[in-house]
Amino acid sequence: MSRRKLLPTDAGLTLRMIVAAVLTPIVVFAAVALVVLVAPLKIIIGLAIASVVGVVLAVRERASAVGGVEVGPADEPELHAIVERLCVVADLAKPRIVLEAERQPNSWVVSLGRGRARLHVTRALLEKLDPTELEAVIGHELAHIAHRDATVMTVVGGPGAVLTGGGARMARFGFFPANFGALIAMAIGRVAGFGTLALSRYREFAADAGAVALTGNPAALASALMKVSDGVHALPSRDLREVAARDPFHLLPVGRAHGLLATHPSLKARIARLEKLEARLQTFRP
Repeated sequence: MSRRKLLPTDAGLTLRMIVAAVLTPIVVFAAVALVVLVAPLKIIIGLAIASVVGVVLAVRERASAVGGVEVGPADEPELHAIVERLCVVADLAKPRIVLEAERQPNSWVVSLGRGRARLHVTRALLEKLDPTELEAVIGHELAHIAHRDATVMTVVGGPGAVLTGGGARMARFGFFPANFGALIAMAIGRVAGFGTLALSRYREFAADAGAVALTGNPAALASALMKVSDGVHALPSRDLREVAARDPFHLLPVGRAHGLLATHPSLKARIARLEKLEARLQTFRP
């Protein structure tokens, strides 16, 4: 029996992802259209300037996100072997592998365009996990690639993030008339951010399920998540703040946001879902 049959699609989770993905950009564009239709020209100009500033900031942030050292099979043979094996199972092109010299144990994926991706893992992650746990984590990241999550999150969350970033930057320059438009831009972006964060949490559940489908080992991913959580919480707050901006892409967030402001489901919720998947798999095993 195929893993697709062993782990059928979660219809409820899929529906919630679709609703969040559709409604979030609709809210942004509807709110912007309303402002353009009814607001004074100075506010519209402020909104437009905030949008341009937000785009510039987003481009700069993306350009500065490049870090770490790309490693080949000779540098990390075990890591490459795991990635290659799972890529064959998932029918995916092998991503480039970047090793980050960071104290926090974590992993994430960066999209480089169609059919190209870069898998980032920290040295601390390799040191903390055993091979089975590392395989489960790699499976989670490859599931993000297979689902095109980086592209989806950029399309859905990009407009809101641009308005929030641009509005916040302009708000620092005082309350001149056009700046009211920047404040409105920030408000629209913040509201849209709730939908983006909800979608992010749903897609983490989906990536966990994808890892189980690739490896057949929910317990290994659960164990890895607990180890990573322990390693993250053991680090000083200053070290965590430096990398918290990447939280939407991390295996586990390092920030302290909870509830509607969280980029990921709670560890408890993820473990509970993995336990259910383990129980379902057990019913099919001899």
